[in-house]
Amino acid sequence: MWFTASLLFRNRRIEPEVQDLKGVTLPDAFLSAVEEFLEEFVLEEYLHSPHPFWEVWKIRLLPELLQDFCRYAVARGAKAFEDCRYEHLLGFLEHRFWHGASRQQLKREARRLVAFLRFLWRKAGRVEDPLNGEDLDEDLEWLDDWFEESIVLLQANDEEEAWQKAETLGKQLAAEYQREAERSTRWEFVGVLKVYEVLEETLQDGTELFARFLTAKEARKLLGAYQKGRRKG
Repeated sequence: MWFTASLLFRNRRIEPEVQDLKGVTLPDAFLSAVEEFLEEFVLEEYLHSPHPFWEVWKIRLLPELLQDFCRYAVARGAKAFEDCRYEHLLGFLEHRFWHGASRQQLKREARRLVAFLRFLWRKAGRVEDPLNGEDLDEDLEWLDDWFEESIVLLQANDEEEAWQKAETLGKQLAAEYQREAERSTRWEFVGVLKVYEVLEETLQDGTELFARFLTAKEARKLLGAYQKGRRKG
């Protein structure tokens, strides 16, 4: 008998890629760039904010944020403005999340960091957008632990044996994932979500291996992801 099994895995970060930002020496050019950006950015925020004094109070915290971002980029190999990349921005936000920043706070900071990264690229003479079409809001959702569902095909005498084989396979796959993972992350096998019997006796082209019913809400979510993927393609 053939069965399909749904296996769930979790990938979680166990330590930040850059441990101590304050120990990173920041070149004078980056310090000057932060000051220059602040002169431009603070005025823009003040003029367009419905609560300018509140915005200015929040912006008082911005220099340290921008300097820490530069330290992160330098620690990851950036030597000049054009070396700072979107991947550094995401890594720095992940660092902030690791150290207790809330999602709401990260969303506010991300907007300002994107503006600063674009500013650095303009200073370096680069005309393209450092985000290159990436969806920042979507990427922020991946800062936390993320999960993978894997559908596998199993041959077993009955459903109980299929569950046991699925459990064994899940643990083996998690170990394989971990061997290829970065040291700062850990793969874990969460468990078997479901086992389905394949009703067809012979596997051939077009054999249904997996099917499930969806609520309207679940379907809309899948359709949204599908349509978004088609637009990117």
